[in-house]
Amino acid sequence: MTRPLVALLSLLGLALAASLEEAEALLRSGNYAQAALAYEEVLAEDYGRLEAHLGLGVALVKAGRLEEARFAFDQMVRVFPDRYEGHFNLGQVYLRLGKPLEAAEAFQKAVSLKPTEEAYLALAAALAQAGKAKEAAEALRKGLLPERSPAYRLALAQALYAAGSRAEAVPVLYGLLNQNPKEAEAWDLLARILAEEGLKGRALRELDRGLAQVEGKARARLLLRKALLSEAPEPLLKEAYALDPGLWEAGYLLGQARLRAGDARGALPYLLSAYRASPEPQVALALAGAYLRLKDYKNAYRYADEAGPPGALLKAQAAYALGRKEEALRLLKGASTPEALALKGALLLKLGRAEEAAAVLRPLYEAGRDPQVGVNLAAALVALRRFGEAELLLREVLGRDPRQAAAWYNLGLALRALGREGEAERALRQAAALGSEEARALLRR
Repeated sequence: MTRPLVALLSLLGLALAASLEEAEALLRSGNYAQAALAYEEVLAEDYGRLEAHLGLGVALVKAGRLEEARFAFDQMVRVFPDRYEGHFNLGQVYLRLGKPLEAAEAFQKAVSLKPTEEAYLALAAALAQAGKAKEAAEALRKGLLPERSPAYRLALAQALYAAGSRAEAVPVLYGLLNQNPKEAEAWDLLARILAEEGLKGRALRELDRGLAQVEGKARARLLLRKALLSEAPEPLLKEAYALDPGLWEAGYLLGQARLRAGDARGALPYLLSAYRASPEPQVALALAGAYLRLKDYKNAYRYADEAGPPGALLKAQAAYALGRKEEALRLLKGASTPEALALKGALLLKLGRAEEAAAVLRPLYEAGRDPQVGVNLAAALVALRRFGEAELLLREVLGRDPRQAAAWYNLGLALRALGREGEAERALRQAAALGSEEARALLRR
């Protein structure tokens, strides 16, 4: 009676082995959904198969089914609590799920089972993502051994820098560069630390040493750092950009330099290249500013929107230019900068809300005596039929800036309403001479 039982067990074992091989073949071929099902079948027959737990988790990760993968690896560490692979892979899944604290816990267990370089690096990355910079640096420092790779030493230096331990990072960087002098990121971080410590000259010398060692595209990062420390950055930025157009900071800074020079059209290629490489909010903001200067209001609106909260003013300006005054006003809600308040006052005036416009513009004008703000405040006063007050304000504005066509025009309106036709006509003629179409139209009547 025992022989059939032994034969049956033997055949069952062969079936399981064949099923595991099938699952592995499906995984290797990229058929992740079918591989997951095959691994599930193996586990249904024998939940103690380490390879099936591991394979199931990997197949689910490859298929993008992260919550299921988390459960698979969680089961693996419960069945095999002393196996490094389960804890390490569970940590990786937690990182992808945006749960760095849970990831760090899993990686810590992996480190305790097998203190590999990959486990320490993963633990530090999880801690850094969780906002625990000091703990990340401490973990890497604890795992530092003579045989650790240059990548590990660079990660340690970066973690120390992020934790505010700049001075501690310096010997790590020098040790790394003595071992691997072509490591551009190490030269870059070393120069950054030295500059932040007030040693700008030494930082520039170290960058020159690095540029003598580093070749190819990697030189762009060092040229960028040197540009940031240089009194004449543009040639260095151009060289960096030519080496690596994907280095968004170089394109962004070149674009900003063109904007400062008043060349918005020349700024666009650099800024667009930077944005394609990395759609950073500050690049979007610069693009919005460039398009606004070029009167391309649709693109100005688009990129101001991409910039998020810092782009609210430019977005409002673009919306105003596109004729969407109510939207522009909504975008300025809560804004308190002088530029935003000036636009808010102008919008209220255009919307016929003169009392509100005057309430916004009066304190703004009194604080800075800006002629344009004064003109709009006077326009609000004219709309409110406070002609005498408007005259006094406009004469003050024209005393500061006698070429303000809008001020002469509003003065003409105020004087005409006060019955002083001769003075009003002279004011309107002055406005017309300065280009006011409204004044010309009034004079033709």
